[in-house]
Amino acid sequence: MGTWQVRRKIIDRFTASIVTFEGEAFITPAHFEEHGDTHHGSLALRSSRTYRLRREGDEVAVDFPDFREFVRVGYAASQRLEHRCGADDYTGRLFFRSLNAWAEIWHVRGPRKPYLSLAHYQRS
Repeated sequence: MGTWQVRRKIIDRFTASIVTFEGEAFITPAHFEEHGDTHHGSLALRSSRTYRLRREGDEVAVDFPDFREFVRVGYAASQRLEHRCGADDYTGRLFFRSLNAWAEIWHVRGPRKPYLSLAHYQRS
């Protein structure tokens, strides 16, 4: 829970370019929200994403705003995650390094979204 500084690097395999994101994440027991700036070359865009959170036994279900489930996160220090979105496959890893720092890696493969995303979260 709390406020987190976020840094993300996305390697776009279609264009062989790098996209970066810097911003803040706000996490409550029921909500995950991220706001910041995305940079791609000389372009800069204000970006955000939102998820709903709900406890499901020993896991936290991460849902899209329309209540479709994205992934489930457990309490292990290192975890593998998978999500299928149409023809695109998301394979992720979470690394909880401490109570104040965690990282996520996503390999996205498919006809619409071939990219690698690396993000670091540090408690504010």
